[in-house]
Amino acid sequence: MQFNAADMAELGRRGHTPASIEAQIKRFTRDIRPVKLEHPCTAGDGILRLDAAECHRLLTVFERESGHYRLAKFVPASGAATRMFEHLFHFSEDAISQLTEFFILHFDRFPFVTQLDAMLTSAGISLTALKEQNRWREIFGYILGPEGLNYADTPKGLVAFHRYRNHVRTAFEEHIPEALAYARNGAGSCAIHFTLAPAHMGRVTSFLQDCIRRAYPDDQITISHSVQALHSETIALDRQNQPARDGSGQLIFRPSGHGALIQNLPLCEADILFIKNIDNVTTDSQREPMIFYKKVLGGMLIELKTQAGQLLRRLSHREPGTETEAIEFVHQWFQPGISLPADTDAQRDELYRRLDRPMRVCGMVRNEGEPGGGPFWVRMADGQLSKQIVEKSQVDTADVHQARILAEATHFNPVDIVCSLTNESGKTYTLDQYVDYSTGFVSEKFHHGKVIRALELPGLWNGGMAHWNTVFVEVPVSTFHPVKTVNDLLRSGHMEEV
Repeated sequence: MQFNAADMAELGRRGHTPASIEAQIKRFTRDIRPVKLEHPCTAGDGILRLDAAECHRLLTVFERESGHYRLAKFVPASGAATRMFEHLFHFSEDAISQLTEFFILHFDRFPFVTQLDAMLTSAGISLTALKEQNRWREIFGYILGPEGLNYADTPKGLVAFHRYRNHVRTAFEEHIPEALAYARNGAGSCAIHFTLAPAHMGRVTSFLQDCIRRAYPDDQITISHSVQALHSETIALDRQNQPARDGSGQLIFRPSGHGALIQNLPLCEADILFIKNIDNVTTDSQREPMIFYKKVLGGMLIELKTQAGQLLRRLSHREPGTETEAIEFVHQWFQPGISLPADTDAQRDELYRRLDRPMRVCGMVRNEGEPGGGPFWVRMADGQLSKQIVEKSQVDTADVHQARILAEATHFNPVDIVCSLTNESGKTYTLDQYVDYSTGFVSEKFHHGKVIRALELPGLWNGGMAHWNTVFVEVPVSTFHPVKTVNDLLRSGHMEEV
């Protein structure tokens, strides 16, 4: 594979070498493979179902012990609002979709309508008249275009999500009081990290700084942000699996999906990290169940991290009987049936390796038809069974047996994850060592008149965390309030009594 001087300069700017590019191409052409589903994780078989007493015990653990750790909240928030309003882009008066019909019938209930009305009034335009005359194409233009709300070019987190008596709040704003409720550090400070698109960074950071000055002047809130690292972009290939080039002969690189954000997690400098999607928020009066279960999941993580740490210390000191306890612990919580060497020293080393890795406790809700990944038992490349969050795109659905297992899932991953990122010495793990790169995804794109092949890295909470120690816990659906289309803003979890 030949690279010219201009190529070498571009590779260097992106933090690559010819060897690293060749490794990427190997993943494209040889390593990526579908996951091998064994069966879904269900309550009692891979998913823990906690009773009220156990929930309150873990809540107490969290409230007693969390002050000893650096806590933070991590919110992937680089996505634009475009998909929320997709049905408005395709509006046709001759064939109105059900989504658009619902939007029109309930238009005045959406929280951003007041803002739109004020904006149009200042421009001498009557929103009421537009509605009465059924000029919906114009109204949609004002919602989406730069002459109005410009939601077609706005981060999802800046869309008005909730209406209160005297104001509206965006998703960005709702993440702040939620984080204050469960992610405060021992000294009372609170750290929230958002991943942002470069084009939106100035607008979002200014908005958040103003929000904190205005609404939380007495709280110690640190807002940090990052973008997807340039070196995480992957090289595009042509149909002959050679590096693709644009019209000027330059190499083509593409963003590699949210799986690249695994490299952003350590930027939070946290021992325990709460991960949530930008759109999964609710209102003040409905937030209590979400906070309760966040603390329950956090308490379980702290308890398991403590027990694993004790076993690691005892293994390193070669205390008699520790191997048996460690085996029982790994079988019970992470990987039942794991095979181990017969030799005692080799067994001890393998147990240490299995325990000394990042850990995550993931909330799972009953599957009620939401799109997205779910919890499954997966047969890994080493032959071991492992609990994994799996997306449909990772499965060979042409295999009837695999498709049937996928359809039998009882639970859904709402991206409700509490992570431990540091070892017993407080050092952050090198997270890319725990990625299963074989679970990436190759798609074909049309780029300036030619077909290219693009590689997406394993998803952040899918293959990106494949080799973490993982526990799944059932949580009630009342903790999950996604917004996939704008119409979801009229679900009960997004409606505050005013």
